[in-house]
Amino acid sequence: MKLSLLRSNTPIILSFFLTVGLGLLPEIINPKSALSAEKIRFVYGMFNCSLSVETLETYATTGEITDEFKFYAKFLDEDTLVQLRHWLQKKFYRDRVSIYRYTKSNEGEEILQDIGSVVSTHSQRNGFYALRSAVIQAAGEGESWTILDVIDEFPTDNLQINTKELFKLQKFWNESKSADSGE
Repeated sequence: MKLSLLRSNTPIILSFFLTVGLGLLPEIINPKSALSAEKIRFVYGMFNCSLSVETLETYATTGEITDEFKFYAKFLDEDTLVQLRHWLQKKFYRDRVSIYRYTKSNEGEEILQDIGSVVSTHSQRNGFYALRSAVIQAAGEGESWTILDVIDEFPTDNLQINTKELFKLQKFWNESKSADSGE
């Protein structure tokens, strides 16, 4: 009796597993990282504070400065806030393969090492590998991607920004740009 019951339900059982299997196929082929940055921690010497990624996403999407973001926004002038929103919304149109190749070039590695000195997984560790992984993953998600997509692909739940190093890097890049333009 049990064997005949199993035989009569075989198409239903196969159909169930086929449906579940096909439903999971996209996740198996292109799995989403189990971790993604939920908080961005800003470090300046002994000063430490954090901001949720959700708050930045809200600001990028709607322009709303949430209660959590108000504390930080009061230290930024209007131009800087507009610039921040612009960069959070800016779409990049490079695919995963071209990003991968670029990050393997000398220039790409140097830039990621520089940015990795500012953006890291935790203190005292350059974020080079985490950044490279996140950028490549973000570039593979669709036809365009944003900085927020990179943050979503960051392989840890906290992303740390060393603001002291950020200011140094910004100064270096500005001086390099001035030297290149002959000013």
